Amino acid sequence: MVLRSVLFSTVIVAMAVLAHPALSADNCSCRGNGEDIPEGQTVCLKTASGVKLARCERVLNNTSWKILDKDCPTASLPQSAILLFDHG
Repeated sequence: MVLRSVLFSTVIVAMAVLAHPALSADNCSCRGNGEDIPEGQTVCLKTASGVKLARCERVLNNTSWKILDKDCPTASLPQSAILLFDHG
């Protein structure tokens, strides 16, 4: 009985040690817009409801996109610059 208990404990510890490297991967990434995006980075993703700002996060040891409440950043020209382009 004691031998069985020791053997069982040894197997459990060995399984935990062997699984540890797989559980602690530090170079995780998400796939988005045809690229690998490192964990923690944000990108604008095309979704069914339009373009959304999303961050690559780890959920239950898997990477996943978290859609953020912020809009994707955009750039625009000031109105004066647009008038210069129109009139040459």
